[in-house]
Amino acid sequence: MSDHSVGAKVSHNKGEPVRAIFVNRFFYPDESATSLMLTDLAFALEAEPYALHVVTSGSDYTGSEERPPSREKVNGTSIHRLPALQGGQASLVRRFANFIIFYLFSFVALLRLARRGDLVVCLTDPPFGQLLCLLAVRLKGARLVNWVQDIYPETAIRLGFGSSSNLLLGMLARLRDFCWKASAVNVAIGARMAEYVKHRTAGAAAIRIIPNWADEKALAPLAHEDNPLRSKWGYLPEDCVIGYSGNLGRAHDSETMLGAIAQLADDAASSTRFLFVGGGAQRRGLEERLKAYESVRFCDYQPRERLRESLAVPDIHWLSLAPQLEGLIVPSKFYGAAAVGRPIIFIGDEDGEIARLIAQGECGRSFAPGAVGALTQYLRDLSTDRNLRKLLGQKARLFAEDICARDSRLTEWTALLCDLAAPEMAGSLSEAKSAQKANDHLALESAAVVGPSRINGLANGQQYKGIKS
Repeated sequence: MSDHSVGAKVSHNKGEPVRAIFVNRFFYPDESATSLMLTDLAFALEAEPYALHVVTSGSDYTGSEERPPSREKVNGTSIHRLPALQGGQASLVRRFANFIIFYLFSFVALLRLARRGDLVVCLTDPPFGQLLCLLAVRLKGARLVNWVQDIYPETAIRLGFGSSSNLLLGMLARLRDFCWKASAVNVAIGARMAEYVKHRTAGAAAIRIIPNWADEKALAPLAHEDNPLRSKWGYLPEDCVIGYSGNLGRAHDSETMLGAIAQLADDAASSTRFLFVGGGAQRRGLEERLKAYESVRFCDYQPRERLRESLAVPDIHWLSLAPQLEGLIVPSKFYGAAAVGRPIIFIGDEDGEIARLIAQGECGRSFAPGAVGALTQYLRDLSTDRNLRKLLGQKARLFAEDICARDSRLTEWTALLCDLAAPEMAGSLSEAKSAQKANDHLALESAAVVGPSRINGLANGQQYKGIKS
């Protein structure tokens, strides 16, 4: 047992355990990215010395009409679901209305739940929710941890929703910066995001880097012949499926891949197929634009118990991020694609967070938006070279195991929360931050030491037993 897995409950307030209260608009059983991350963390902490609570919305990301119980306890975690408009993701107006509802009810819930010394971990959905969280923890004597999954209002401004000269947005940005400085710690999910937080706060904020993850054990590679979903969706063994899985929203570049689809789909002899699984703001428009192509298929989000099958359907995964959003968002789709052992294509900043991961793992290639010709040629080469796809997929899987392992990331979170809850046992936060700063650099360098030691072996002819062709 690690030093952070203490046997007795860390207690205060007449012997009651410290509460770890998580605040996010989505949680179990929702299938959205932040929900999956938070669900993994909360359930992993069941054996740790906290009373676990999650304050979340009564709706889900897909807009389902099913309403889960307003209160329930799952795996030791007490879930508090707040009122919400169902189908709130369908339009910006309904989404904004749900933001307001969540702000108000989550603030009241924190005033009821939080006590002196408790930990409140606030994710960034909805945007600016951390501002009310900070007010609540100040009133109750608790401590705030910001889990920064994306950064607003900069994301909205760079997508054309508002201007940097807007007084309201400027005020919100300054309040957000103050919140970062006033929090016990801010957890960024990428190095460039951490750099941005440091820049905005002039180095006055406590920052930790703990990237997102996928459950690489549950998402072990799956051969096509063993995947019932691939045959159900009508793909033949010889088809090369190029897949996108997850949200395809305003932050993502789709035009570059659409250009490649237009060129590849005109080749009648090609076995290349294109698959979109999920939703997002762009889906309806893409379905309309691509309806003439028989080689393109759209499917809805799949439940978590079928995620392995769904991610293993494509032979190649692609993802994207508008370059102007680097440092503000880190697409977590990379981790699932790597876990199932597939080559990965990224469209965006070629020095961006995901581009760096692909380069470290030597598991694919990155392209700048608009590089339709280069992308099309690469897809042609990859779709006809089964051995190259297998090699890149093996490298992706090894990278997922060596560098991006879920248990390692959850251990980092456990250590951080124990440092905050019991500094007398785990060492001071300042010491932990110094150690983490060194560990962050080591983690980035370890891909060149640990990962490639196995990855390069593949290039020299070794085979990895966990992946079948």
